[in-house]
Amino acid sequence: MKNFLLSVLISGCAASPSAQVLDDSAKADSLVMVTDSIRLIFAGDVMGHGMQIKGAWRDGGDSCYNYFPVFTHIKEYISSADIAVANLEVTLAGEPYTGYPRFSTHQSLADALSDAGFDILMTANNHILDRGKQGLDRTVDVLDSIGMLYTGVFKDSTSRQIDYPLMVERNNFRLAFLNYTYGTNGISVERPNVVNYIDTIQMAVDLAKAHHLQADYIVTVLHWGEEYKNKENETQRRLAAFLARNGCNLIVGMHPHVVQPFEMMSGCNGDSVPVIYSLGNFISNQRDRYRDGGITFEVCLTKTNDTASLKSYGYEPYWVYRFPLNKVSVFRLIPINNFLRQPEQYPIGEENKKKMMQFYDDTKALLPGLPYGNFYKARLVFAQ
Repeated sequence: MKNFLLSVLISGCAASPSAQVLDDSAKADSLVMVTDSIRLIFAGDVMGHGMQIKGAWRDGGDSCYNYFPVFTHIKEYISSADIAVANLEVTLAGEPYTGYPRFSTHQSLADALSDAGFDILMTANNHILDRGKQGLDRTVDVLDSIGMLYTGVFKDSTSRQIDYPLMVERNNFRLAFLNYTYGTNGISVERPNVVNYIDTIQMAVDLAKAHHLQADYIVTVLHWGEEYKNKENETQRRLAAFLARNGCNLIVGMHPHVVQPFEMMSGCNGDSVPVIYSLGNFISNQRDRYRDGGITFEVCLTKTNDTASLKSYGYEPYWVYRFPLNKVSVFRLIPINNFLRQPEQYPIGEENKKKMMQFYDDTKALLPGLPYGNFYKARLVFAQ
């Protein structure tokens, strides 16, 4: 469990990992109620465009690619989660390192994501086969070598049978993570590799397996929708409703590279199922309006007497700051709410501030009524 005390302070989920309420009137020392909590953060598309590759280069050879500075300003926030998840929309296929349209990024990106606090990477997306079977296999091998959890693609069907859904136990919660993509840019998966494509028959089987494995909470992350569209389409809405009816507890969307709306759906037991249709880009070189930033979506769950429930949810907007350094462009993620509270920490200039605030205002308009998270508010209070 990472930084539990900070997580509790900012989320208000619980007073301790296992808050105990005793019968004071009877002076009993037996446990009456145990309440556990867990806080999850989801980030969007992790891209590896050519300019990002050039910006990560350091003279001295292959070992000098360095993506760690990209996440400097949000590392504390990501690390505050009990579980942090992102969509890895590149392969780690080795040299040559290339951007669009066939992505292969140096392993330093995965190392930097791990260092920033991410626990799970989603790998079912339209670029996972950019380097074919070799690219998929090497991506899996790299993630295994650094101890990063992942799901969505597998070297073979045996691995899928054993490891899917991805089951994660933390803070007395048993969580199931599922991941699917609409396609792989027309590239066919080579046997024995397996890519999870969106298929409602298979998804229903997977959801049933998650319930059979006694998951307290089931999360489905989908690579879907239309690129650069700020509104979800009918296919997304129908698929989300299908998942909610079949026992999914949270639906998170990737792929459009822009933020899309949020809504609550009714689940199979009448419970509320949050659906965020797209988180937008997490890190990329896309600079057009709506594409130059994204959001993280976070949920706080509580579990009392073996019953898990959704306590709160919210989002944080961030912007991708690109600036020249040593004759190349480098990238930093800027948490906008923290910028607004402590602008002196981010000397980005007026023109960049104007673009960032346009993204901020656009995002608020797309997500009316969805609250911000408490992390930066809490930091400000404690700093005072």
